[in-house]
Amino acid sequence: MQKRRYAVCGVSGRAIAMWIKPIYETFSNCAEFVGMLDIDPMRFKICKKQVPGTENVPTYMPDEFDKMVEETRPDAVFVVGKDCTHAQYIIKALEKGLDAITEKPMTTNWEDAIKVREAERKSKGKVTCTFNYRYNPQHKLIKELVLAGKVGRVTHVDLNWYIDIHHGASYFNRWNRMRENSG
Repeated sequence: MQKRRYAVCGVSGRAIAMWIKPIYETFSNCAEFVGMLDIDPMRFKICKKQVPGTENVPTYMPDEFDKMVEETRPDAVFVVGKDCTHAQYIIKALEKGLDAITEKPMTTNWEDAIKVREAERKSKGKVTCTFNYRYNPQHKLIKELVLAGKVGRVTHVDLNWYIDIHHGASYFNRWNRMRENSG
């Protein structure tokens, strides 16, 4: 089986934990991490320190997307950076015939959503928009228990999502708090 090649746009802690580490720890038999792009060079150092195997993965700055694709030849691009950058990288990936896998939100405004839709129509690549919360270990376990019939017949599910003080304080001290960045 030929390994599917992935590049990442946005090397946040979440990108490392939810996208990059799993390639090495779970999916190394079918996936290969080939490039990373971020505005902050420190993110590359952190990734290379936290994820064995990434030491020689090439790094690129935001204006080097085309160079990254040309040099690393990914099959797909994970778009997991600042929300307001999602559309530009999704569209660039689609224009190159690549699949784009993005975290929510796919875009931060209606106009960009239309542009993404049009780019996908013209491309052999496809867009997948994910919500990484569903892949937390405790949620995967709940799904397994439900599918195995171990909790009886499920008739209702209610999700209450509480942000703890630490995460909330951190989250809203970063770019996330600004409407122009996160929609």
